[in-house]
Amino acid sequence: MRQRCGCYKSLPAGIGFGGGRLAPGTYANTSHNADVLEAALGDPAMQRMARYVDQALLQFFPKLHMLYTRLMQKIIEEDNPGLKRLFAGCCYAACHFNLDRASTLIHADYWNVIFGMCGVYSSGPYDYKRRGHLIMWSLGIVVEFPPGCAILLPSAPVEHSNTPLAEGERRSSIAFFVSAGLARWYHNGYMSDKEYLDRASEQQKKAWMDYRDTLWELGMELWKHPPKQ
Repeated sequence: MRQRCGCYKSLPAGIGFGGGRLAPGTYANTSHNADVLEAALGDPAMQRMARYVDQALLQFFPKLHMLYTRLMQKIIEEDNPGLKRLFAGCCYAACHFNLDRASTLIHADYWNVIFGMCGVYSSGPYDYKRRGHLIMWSLGIVVEFPPGCAILLPSAPVEHSNTPLAEGERRSSIAFFVSAGLARWYHNGYMSDKEYLDRASEQQKKAWMDYRDTLWELGMELWKHPPKQ
C-alpha cells in the first residue's frame, strides 16, 4: 500500500484531533481492521510493550511524560469522558501499526507535537546489522534498530527513514505519538484554532501569537532532565 511514508500497510489507533474533526475522537478504520486492532490492543503482550515505551519516555524525558499524561487526563476526564485510552499505563494518545515490510521513506511527522518524542517499537525477522537502520537525516545520525527494541525520536522536526529490507525479510513497527491538534485543542480551552481566534479579543489573539512564536522555548525546557535531589 503506497502512502506518504512508504509502501506498506499502516493502521492508526487511538485519539487525535484534526483532519476535519469538530472535537477529539478515535481514528477511523474499516470494520474488519477495527476488529483486528481491538484484538491486538487487548493482548497482554501488547499492553506490556506499550508500558515499556511509556517508561522509556518517563526515564529520559520526564517533563514531556508529565505533559502527555496530564493532557490525556484533562481531555478524557474533563472534556470527552466517552473516549477510551489506547493502553492502560501509557501516556501516548495514539499509535500507528506499520505492518509486514515497513521501511519508511524520508519524512517528518509534521502532524505530531513539534517538540514531542515519538516512541517506535520494532519487530520482525530481518538482519538489523545490515538493514532496517534508523536514519535521522536532519541530525546526520544512523543507528541500528534491532527487533524487540524501542527508540524515542523527535519525529516532527527531524526528517527520518529506514534503510530497505532484503527480499523475504519482514519488519513491523508501532509508532506512538500525540497529535499537535490534540495539544492545541486543550491549550485553546477545548476549541480548535479557528474557533478560538473567532472568539478571541485582539489582546487574546496577540498573546496567542506570542505564545506560538516562543513555543520552541517550552519544547527545549521539556527536553531537560530535572536536577537530581
